[in-house]
Amino acid sequence: MGTRAVGFSRFHRLIMWGSASVLLAGTGVVGAAATAAPSVHQWYQQVDTGGTFLPTSGPQRTVIIGPDHKIYNTPDGIPPHPDPAFLQQVPGGPCTAQNPYEGSYVSPKRYGTGCKRIQFAFGPINVRPGMNDAMIRPTTIEQPRYDGYVVRFQPGLVRATDGSVPPVEQLHLHHATWLNLGSSYGSGPFFAAGEEKTIADFPTGYGMHVSAADAWGLLYMVHDAQANPDNVWVTYNIDFVDDASAAKDGIVEAKPLWLDVQRKAIYKGAPSTGANPVFNVQRGFGHVDPMTHTHVCSWPDENCSNFDVYGHKTPQQGESEQSLHANIAGADYKVTKDMAGTLIGLGGHLHPGGIRDEVSLVRHGVQKPIFDSDSVNWNHANPKRAGGPPTSWDFSMTVTGAPLGWKVKVKTGDTIRLNAVYDNQISSWYENMGIVVGYIAPKDPHGPPGVDVFDDNVKIVNGMPANAIAPKGPFVFNYRPKVCHPSLTGPHKVLCLHGQVTHGALPENLDTSAPCTKASCPGLTHKVGPKISDIYAAGFTYGQADQGVVDAAGIPRVERGKPLTLWNLDASSKVYHTFTACRYPCSGATSVNYPVADGGNGNAHDAMNFESMELGYGLLFEPAKSQVGGSEPYDMQWMKNGVSWTFTPTRDGVYTFFCRIHPGMRGVFKVVG
Repeated sequence: MGTRAVGFSRFHRLIMWGSASVLLAGTGVVGAAATAAPSVHQWYQQVDTGGTFLPTSGPQRTVIIGPDHKIYNTPDGIPPHPDPAFLQQVPGGPCTAQNPYEGSYVSPKRYGTGCKRIQFAFGPINVRPGMNDAMIRPTTIEQPRYDGYVVRFQPGLVRATDGSVPPVEQLHLHHATWLNLGSSYGSGPFFAAGEEKTIADFPTGYGMHVSAADAWGLLYMVHDAQANPDNVWVTYNIDFVDDASAAKDGIVEAKPLWLDVQRKAIYKGAPSTGANPVFNVQRGFGHVDPMTHTHVCSWPDENCSNFDVYGHKTPQQGESEQSLHANIAGADYKVTKDMAGTLIGLGGHLHPGGIRDEVSLVRHGVQKPIFDSDSVNWNHANPKRAGGPPTSWDFSMTVTGAPLGWKVKVKTGDTIRLNAVYDNQISSWYENMGIVVGYIAPKDPHGPPGVDVFDDNVKIVNGMPANAIAPKGPFVFNYRPKVCHPSLTGPHKVLCLHGQVTHGALPENLDTSAPCTKASCPGLTHKVGPKISDIYAAGFTYGQADQGVVDAAGIPRVERGKPLTLWNLDASSKVYHTFTACRYPCSGATSVNYPVADGGNGNAHDAMNFESMELGYGLLFEPAKSQVGGSEPYDMQWMKNGVSWTFTPTRDGVYTFFCRIHPGMRGVFKVVG
């Protein structure tokens, strides 16, 4: 991808030592940063104190002293708090469907008064400016404290100040994973969420059993895409049926199944990044998708990038299976004796750029597809329709299960295989996920039995069930699955590969913008700037290469064929930045779908499709390139990797770039011969 500068000046060495010392000194600076006060949001109204320190009359019986030391009234909304129903069976919210999609998958109201919708909130989480950390925290009371069954799970993220949901381009829940810290419920984490916020509905008659003595943990990454601090709560609403009511309703146990393309090493020598399970997909790799007829890459079945998320060449991230003389068909999970039974539900998780999660079942070397969890991208002009491009979080994931006539038997020793399919025609996509959560019933007394795709006479149809409710329009590009008529009984059984969404477009994901081209984007100056060999990200700008200053100073020039070093001076504040190529002029307004990593000419080995990955220092489960607790020695190279990246420009021209963590940061330089 490029070369590194051989020597570093005294100034650059001081940068490296100063940035690395922040992390190596311990967590003190992290704690200090976490206490930063949030700015006063617009929903607060300043109180006229009449010259006194506190109001002496009027409705302001409770007031807030803001970070500017002024007095504000309390907002109408209140911060979330755990519902008392987590402790005992007290009146709680009804277990009702919240939208037509969910209401078609399960009955609009299930289990009567025996089911309680319990509200939980974890926080407040102090969000530092530009924060993109992965954190793991054990919870204490944030789970049901009496025995029963979880039958529905809905995640969320709200501001602590007023309970509002922040726009995703400002602040969002990059991902969250709920874990059992004691004995496993199944094969790993039991719920996960990203900004698509899929609702996990267990089919009627099934639930995940929870004991009062269980202990839950939470792995989360809250992403602040701006330079402002904030405070948030992670929320999760649970529909819970106590043991006695569950027995009357015939609810049986379904164990969670966790499928993840990075759950374990895909091949010897490959990394296993379970706490940060991500991979890269770059333009120029992969194949033409037979469904969408666009260019995609399927990981880990294919080599999809020149390097992995830490800038290394690893299996299927720069090292192809051909070069390894290997056969990597996907990420595999081997079914153990305690997990044998009937799959009664599956649903996937992807990042922007994702097309679908593909789940297959393998037995005795024979592989058969059993489910595709599609990314249904909402139409930007009409959010009630599908048909948008896969360029943002403005999508919903499809699920399947018993309500759609879908159940599959799995046996001890079977392999459940997962691949994540991502677009790489529009853009490169970095730090992607491919996760599917399913539920296996060891004993299944409800309805027709699941099909055995190997032993039964089963026709597997690439379509969605006729009783599924789907929005109008194509799911992505011009693709929409055809209608399929499932059948779990009779001499000729039919299994449909696709499912339906659990909700429509979310308001927090709707700030989209039209495609920004050279003709429609604000133009950049033609003024010539100084010659440089280094670009510095500092204070959430790109210094003299920042698009906000080049009108005055000119576009800086770099020499073709000579190394250009890109620096993150904010690393000392534990802020990560990237230098990611985007199509010229890359000057449109920041929105949920702009900018994207569409720089370069689309060739897999084009050096001008440059990408630094996340420059910074972090702990071993965080996305920073240099990590404490990892396998690399803490030497000079480790220090360089955390604060700088070097590549060699190969073509003359003006090139633009942005920070994937803080997309409002935009930069530009000109390559000259």
